[in-house]
Amino acid sequence: MPFVYVVIENGEPYPIAYNDYAIAVKSVKNKHKELLEEQIREVRELSDIEEILANINVSENTQGVSHLYIEKGINIIIHKLPIC
Repeated sequence: MPFVYVVIENGEPYPIAYNDYAIAVKSVKNKHKELLEEQIREVRELSDIEEILANINVSENTQGVSHLYIEKGINIIIHKLPIC
């Protein structure tokens, strides 16, 4: 069965659906590129950089709902939905 991935940010869906989870995550990264780069510049320790990246490089949840974290106030969920 084919699937699409829908990115929901703060309750609002992105204007397009994606046919691959990695592409959906990449779209989130591209949208928030400047903010992520700023966060990485501001940290001083490698462990902090790894934590920032771990929050955005989340593996696809087997239940079909994956949560990504950019910063407080930006809630991102990627839903895996079947196509009938």
